Amino acid sequence: MMYIDSKVLFFIIIVVFFVAACIMKILMEYDDDPFEGPHIIIQFDVSGRHKPNFDDYVEEWIIALPKHGIDIKQQVDEELEKWDKECEDYISNCMLWKKRKKGFYQEKRKEITQDDYKMFIFDFKRDQTRYRQSDYERHPYTVENTVFSLKLSLKELLERDDELEEIEYETTISKWNSRNQRKLMTKDLREKIKIRDNYTCQKCGKYMPDEVGLHIDHIIPVKLGGKSVESNLQVLCDKCNLKKGSNN
Repeated sequence: MMYIDSKVLFFIIIVVFFVAACIMKILMEYDDDPFEGPHIIIQFDVSGRHKPNFDDYVEEWIIALPKHGIDIKQQVDEELEKWDKECEDYISNCMLWKKRKKGFYQEKRKEITQDDYKMFIFDFKRDQTRYRQSDYERHPYTVENTVFSLKLSLKELLERDDELEEIEYETTISKWNSRNQRKLMTKDLREKIKIRDNYTCQKCGKYMPDEVGLHIDHIIPVKLGGKSVESNLQVLCDKCNLKKGSNN
């Protein structure tokens, strides 16, 4: 009976495990697709909103981009550059690097650059109150749930951007086309106009810091197609507003 030294046996076991691990890794890598496409994820908090208009949130996000010096295409280019680097690093350290390189450049990269690739994910989250029972008492705690996810391609976002550009990014498309423009005159919008116009009548120059007699006026009246947007609103005193109304 042949005797094997314990050290040699230990070495053989280590080699067998190493070879088995390599084979397993190769088999797993062979069928697996490691290149999950890049995504730009934007989150919105819709807590307290009963029936939020998800499209409005997306369009308000688009409208705000220029104010922060951000371009949609620029975001995509930066995300693709980052993703390319991560994939190339993976390929360089992959045992099946030739197969992965071919799959990346001939298949996955082409898929990502298609017009219909949904790169943008808009997640709408809501805080919800839950309760746990302890010592015969209910103790509330809050959890964050995703109530809706909207996936859009760069092409779809740019189409929305073109629509918003036509109305000079004044507001969202649904608000622009709303039949009830007066309903869109929110408290926040009124406050914006007051601060912008410094509580001063834009006709006679009367200063109204106490807001007595201060009106927010539609420059182009709603009945003539005027919109409840900042560029079509102004501060007027009651006398100038009354005079304007009698002239219309």
